[in-house]
Amino acid sequence: MAIMAVIVSANDAEDKSLFEKFAVSSDGADAITKALSKLKGSLLDEAVVLTTCARTEIYVQAQEFHRTVEILGEIVSVHLQVSHAEFQQLARVHYAVGAAEHLYRVASGLESRIVGESEILAQVKCAHEKAAAVGLSGPVLNRLFREAIEIGKWTRSETTLGSGSTSVGSAGVKIMLSNLEGIAVPKVAVVGTGVLASEIVRILYDSGADVTIVARDVNKGATLATSIDGRWVPISELVEVLADVDGAIFATSSPVYLLGVSDYIKVRDVRDDKSPLVVVDLSLPRDVAPELALDERLMVTDLDGVNTLIERSMNVRFEAIAEVEEKIKSYLDRFPSISASKEISPVIASLYSRAENIRVEELKEFLEHHLELDAKLMGDIDRLTDHIVKRLLHTPATQLKKVVNGAQSSHIVEDVKTLFGL
Repeated sequence: MAIMAVIVSANDAEDKSLFEKFAVSSDGADAITKALSKLKGSLLDEAVVLTTCARTEIYVQAQEFHRTVEILGEIVSVHLQVSHAEFQQLARVHYAVGAAEHLYRVASGLESRIVGESEILAQVKCAHEKAAAVGLSGPVLNRLFREAIEIGKWTRSETTLGSGSTSVGSAGVKIMLSNLEGIAVPKVAVVGTGVLASEIVRILYDSGADVTIVARDVNKGATLATSIDGRWVPISELVEVLADVDGAIFATSSPVYLLGVSDYIKVRDVRDDKSPLVVVDLSLPRDVAPELALDERLMVTDLDGVNTLIERSMNVRFEAIAEVEEKIKSYLDRFPSISASKEISPVIASLYSRAENIRVEELKEFLEHHLELDAKLMGDIDRLTDHIVKRLLHTPATQLKKVVNGAQSSHIVEDVKTLFGL
């Protein structure tokens, strides 16, 4: 038996529309898990299903290689309603140490489209917890995922792989808040209601900012405001909003300037002695007239400035890749012990069981020839012999676990079985 991983990842799909067919919902992942549970004890012993918007991965402790790959392909194809040919076009299979290495890279963020992104670690933990909750993840995958999570946590706490901002939205918010760090609860307007604007609203809200959404579309504005229990105003009130807030982030597809010179003069006159208005313009074409950047009462950062921050963040992250890969290698060096650990526990249990049976049989025969002993002394003898057996077996059992966990011998389990006749 060995660990296997069947992977379908957006990173491997030249045609991204094809991969969208493999984006598994939470219900879909649960259905796949249920199907795998029916195979437990026959084709496989353990399984974990990991799904995100960019990947579908199934990790198993399998009894057969080719048959398992075939069945997993059928399960995924049925539940996602895709052809087996489409599955084969995108699927990759990792085996043994290759499966472990892939999971370690996933948990650390090395396999993400944005290297070092942090959400994947929580998704790995959730996938394992769900499998463990239904009894589908056992000793082997429990340890594999535990080590993957250890690597992921180490990567985020001890390296720069997850540092900095790597999306336009997060970088824009970082620039905004860094210029408003002296304000306890900064008031920020977000102009727009699209995907980018929605991301910005959520990040600002989570950071504790007071967010006002400025929207052209009434329904979209109301919906986005509801998502953060916030407020929205129509685009016609933009000047009034800018006169009152500390900063504004523009993220629209407007073909014309939303903040031109004449409108800004109105804003400036109302703001009077307030601190400079911080503006981040993420739109292309621009929402803010370029010449306004010359006004000392306005602090403007455009998309070029944001991209410069992202590039610096990515350079810092890339510098940490070799460090993370070295950490992964140190874990892979002890990989053989992961599979062996499943085999050694029942062997040790059998060793203790055999010793206990011998103790009970010998004690019974001894007591039959010494019926004159009182109950207290008989109990003392029982406890003494039990203590002796456990003391004798403790050291070899402990050393046996150390040998297997250190992967010092791939044959140690079979050797112990032979030695003790188990």
